[in-house]
Amino acid sequence: MRKLRWGVLGTGKIISKAGVAIHKAANSEWLGIAGRHAETGREAAEKYGLEHRYNSYRELIEDPDIDAVYIALLNHLHKEWAIDALQAGKHVLLEKPFTLNAREAKEVADTAKANGVQIMEAHSWRFQEAYHGVKALLEEGVIGDLGMMCSHFSFMAPSDSTRWVREWGGGALYDIGCYPIAWSRFLMGAEPEAVECHMVMSSTGVDTRFIGTLYYPDGRVAHCSAAFDMANGSGFELYGTRGRLSLNSRVQPESVTLTAEYSGMERQWTSDRIQPYVHQVQGFADAILNGRPVPYSVEDAIQQMTIMDALFRANEERTRIYLNDTAK
Repeated sequence: MRKLRWGVLGTGKIISKAGVAIHKAANSEWLGIAGRHAETGREAAEKYGLEHRYNSYRELIEDPDIDAVYIALLNHLHKEWAIDALQAGKHVLLEKPFTLNAREAKEVADTAKANGVQIMEAHSWRFQEAYHGVKALLEEGVIGDLGMMCSHFSFMAPSDSTRWVREWGGGALYDIGCYPIAWSRFLMGAEPEAVECHMVMSSTGVDTRFIGTLYYPDGRVAHCSAAFDMANGSGFELYGTRGRLSLNSRVQPESVTLTAEYSGMERQWTSDRIQPYVHQVQGFADAILNGRPVPYSVEDAIQQMTIMDALFRANEERTRIYLNDTAK
């Protein structure tokens, strides 16, 4: 079997799942990793048993043995290194948030097109069976017509976390608020027409809490929130014309269980912590190896950033922002 040969930029905690997933994916081969410093890159390469060792990000993306690059750097570095990798002819799987705004996302998309390579935003939840299972239940009509969604993601961020650094693209909306937004787009099956937003700001200038309202066609509404100063938890509630469905998560060191409750019934999906990342890598690699579009288009990533831009603007201006008005 031909395999897609991968390099990874970044040595943070996410690599223990996303990087290992490349090892486990049947159609992929993880050749090497590069860190911010040569020493951290070499240490990570040794830890994960990788063949290639690099002294810098640039050395990795210029390696002709590398077909695709997974970028897991700090948020403010996503655009720069995605563009460099694309210009080097590499396909790119770019960790969320795709960029810091829609303008940057479009620039990345244009670079991919100009160089004949593909790029996709890494959102591993899209490769968990539970979310597709919930959407199937909605399509079966278990709660009637979906009218309102309330979703949340939170945890207690350590005081020394990079998430608090404004210059590095920190803040709750960028880091975890992107999940409730993406969940709502997926389950509503549409794009919001307008948004409102309120943020509670930290002393470092980033949002500790984000609370947003997304207005969808036909009067449907999604309330989305995220926080760095609340107990761990993520999930949502869906309200329809005939009932209610909730999805809650229980995360353990080696597994995650998602439980949907609706109409007095319950359905569970359990997987290990790495399997969704494996499916993500395999889906991306399969598209590249077989000359097909990647599972989620770059246009989807641009739309996600457009919505996030509107939410930031809504908070700043203390008003409702219409999506066709975000360029003003």
